[in-house]
Amino acid sequence: MKNSQRFFYALKLTDLPDKFGSSYIKSAYKTLAHLEIDDFIDHPPVRQLSSTYIPEEHRIRDTVLRQGHLVLTFANILKYKSFPLPEILTDILDMGRKGMGSPVEVEFAVNLPAKQGQKPQFAFLQIRPMALRQQNKEVVINEKEIADAFCFSTLALGNGTFHDIADILYVKPDAFDPAHTTEIASDIGKINQQIINQNRKYLLIGPGRWGSADRWLGIPVNWNDISGIGAIIEAKSDKIHADPSQGTHFFQNITSLGISYITISQSEKDFIDWDWLNSLPHVSETTYLRQVELETPLTIKIDGKKSWAVLLK
Repeated sequence: MKNSQRFFYALKLTDLPDKFGSSYIKSAYKTLAHLEIDDFIDHPPVRQLSSTYIPEEHRIRDTVLRQGHLVLTFANILKYKSFPLPEILTDILDMGRKGMGSPVEVEFAVNLPAKQGQKPQFAFLQIRPMALRQQNKEVVINEKEIADAFCFSTLALGNGTFHDIADILYVKPDAFDPAHTTEIASDIGKINQQIINQNRKYLLIGPGRWGSADRWLGIPVNWNDISGIGAIIEAKSDKIHADPSQGTHFFQNITSLGISYITISQSEKDFIDWDWLNSLPHVSETTYLRQVELETPLTIKIDGKKSWAVLLK
């Protein structure tokens, strides 16, 4: 690598497909440091986290030297205890496990001092349960099941076969209006609470990006509005055009709870049988929503290897 080349802290973002939320990452990319190779070695966090490989000695020294190759080892933290990061994380994970009753995953950030006299800072960003999943189970979806299904997707996340959902709450396609997504979110929150009080899970279906901060791209629900869901579907709509949510913070929170997330993509294979849904007797209805209860639970099958999902009537 020539010294005139630049070192980047991220992948080439223009090559990322939209399903990974590249527009979101690109906006965050503006805050990253773009350094020449010659300047990189003097960047304070780099000096605190790096060691140097000395080819002549065929060894790594736990210091930063110009006559070698930098290696990111975190040695100052992990070996020489310049900052008690392992101890902090151990305590947080232990408290989270006790508080949530299951293993947890956390997001954090550390600000390392750039000058003498400054203290490092630990920022605790988020914690969520690490739900047990059926990831190791083999799921096979055949052509007959696709033909019998009321919904099929080639862009689904999760894995397993589920039989515990008998309620469906969906946004009526003909009534949907992007100008009223905030009102729809409020109505969903009210029905969600009613279903929770009955100790039931439900399937939520609607257009656009669930949990979007931009109400014109989807329905801006938060977790309290949909906390009773067992599975969620992003449906297509001619009234709204948005990329799938599979790179958003909201989406990551949903999937970390083991909730199946199904997107009706632009593939010709994907479909929802709206006529079948509309033919079912409803137990509640608003201007934009309809809730139905089935006599027997749905069968939801998700093949995590293929990203396929079928929902059987």
